[in-house]
Amino acid sequence: MANSNVTLRAYRDGLHLIIRPHLSITEVEEAIQQEISRMNQPLGGASVQIDLKGPTLKPEEMAYLKSKLQETYNLQVRGIETVEEPVQPPIAAAPTTHTLPQQTDPQPPRDTDPSRIIPYTIRSGQIEDYPQGSLVIYGDVNSGGEVRAGGDIVVLGSLRGNAHAGLNNRPSAVIIAMELVPVQLQIGNFINRGPMNQKPRGYPEIARVGVEDVIIIEKFVKF
Repeated sequence: MANSNVTLRAYRDGLHLIIRPHLSITEVEEAIQQEISRMNQPLGGASVQIDLKGPTLKPEEMAYLKSKLQETYNLQVRGIETVEEPVQPPIAAAPTTHTLPQQTDPQPPRDTDPSRIIPYTIRSGQIEDYPQGSLVIYGDVNSGGEVRAGGDIVVLGSLRGNAHAGLNNRPSAVIIAMELVPVQLQIGNFINRGPMNQKPRGYPEIARVGVEDVIIIEKFVKF
């Protein structure tokens, strides 16, 4: 059963540890232990961002938690962010005099996508396929290897093989890698083939579908 106090989720920029408000440090420690045990995957050496949903821990408790994550689970905290929970607007007492235009064929928000973590390198001849959501790979995708996902693809290493994000024609998906030197990229129905003997540029890059319906590759900073 998923933990209601602490949630460990994989997003396109890596792992996020989401902590609910108004918890004691003891409750947070117990919830983290349960959540990591529930995942049943090796996470050692990964980085994690802590997302605090409102007032939760004091500065000295946060310092203790960072040390605990590193010493006990070998997780590196890359940042801490406090996010206030949105307040739901009250229900209108009477109907308004205008209507909002309805969106056609809306894309599902990324935060609702399920994610699958691959804690190893994808080797030549190996295929990882996850049409239900996004893939986060703790390793490389070697030449001759292939990864396919219904959502985004994030490679925390070198992408030298093939990657197909946005299966079932989802052109809003992206592909991110620390070194992006692929044989072929595909996002939805759009394809980009890498040049021969391409060299890494020394910084993370993101591939996405641009306004002219072609895949563009640019330096990845953040969304």
